[in-house]
Amino acid sequence: MKQSFRRFTSHFQTFFQSVRAQEGFVFLFFLLVAAGFWLMVRLNDTFAVELSVPLRLTEVPEGVHITTELPEQVSVSVRDKGTMLVRFVSSRSMRPVTLDFRNYDNGAVSGRVQIPQNDVLRAVQSQLESTTHIEGLRPDTLEFYYNRGLRHRLPVRVVGTFTTSPQNYLQGVSVVPDSVDVYAPASVRDTMTAAFTQALSQMGLTQDAVFETRLMPIRGVKYEPSRVTVSASVDYYTEKSVQVPIIGLNFPAERRLRTFPAQATITFRVGAARYQEFTADNFVLAFTYEELLRNESEKLHLHLKSLPEGVANVRIAPQEVDYLIEERTAEGDGSEE
Repeated sequence: MKQSFRRFTSHFQTFFQSVRAQEGFVFLFFLLVAAGFWLMVRLNDTFAVELSVPLRLTEVPEGVHITTELPEQVSVSVRDKGTMLVRFVSSRSMRPVTLDFRNYDNGAVSGRVQIPQNDVLRAVQSQLESTTHIEGLRPDTLEFYYNRGLRHRLPVRVVGTFTTSPQNYLQGVSVVPDSVDVYAPASVRDTMTAAFTQALSQMGLTQDAVFETRLMPIRGVKYEPSRVTVSASVDYYTEKSVQVPIIGLNFPAERRLRTFPAQATITFRVGAARYQEFTADNFVLAFTYEELLRNESEKLHLHLKSLPEGVANVRIAPQEVDYLIEERTAEGDGSEE
């Protein structure tokens, strides 16, 4: 190990003492000198850079709600010699520009305040060198809206698209809270019927889902709270079968309908949560006397007069039955009673 280290140090010393190594060091030295000279020349040129400056609105009285805030920061484009900009950027960061609410308050119940650009530019310039020139400010419009407790309670409406897998269905969509306080100028508030959520899109749901979302922003409007929880209730489909009798309607007293078989099996798809709600009483397999007189077939084709809400994929077995219109007898009537 020691011999290997000695061999390495020997080769290292030999290399640095060689003519090639000395020429390389001389070349590197002049390269660094040239680069430094070029940098000094370039820094004497004029450059434009963008500085990010925080904005703060202060002295907001109690009971005043800022319904649309100022931007958190602005971008200021400045121009100066490179040496000055490097010195400024490396030595300090921009302090927030503070804007006193009282300077813009006209006593109105609600309103919109547009901040003059010069108010911001003067505060920024005070932090810069005298040789630094401000060329522009973004955004070019600085404004905020305020409201002195003028509020209204509005319901929350969910905006979005919710779909489920083919084996599931959407039971419903709910939102918590279902209403919010809205602070807005009267001219805006009077046009609002509800607070709407930002658009949601949930496809192919297979189970209950919960989403947190913001309310749709409107300039000059503030919601409390500004976020709501949307819940989508999802259930799965199952099949159920019931035995439904086939009956005749509007028959003369001396006649009645007989079918073979006397009842049919109705199979349908229903949500699992509503499985117990549906029985044979929800379905009617009936034929009027007038229908049978017009029937030219020896069989009856079974169909439902109406379909209960909440069921789908209804199937009837058998689809056709034999039938006859039977004459009642006095004995038969007595025996039935």
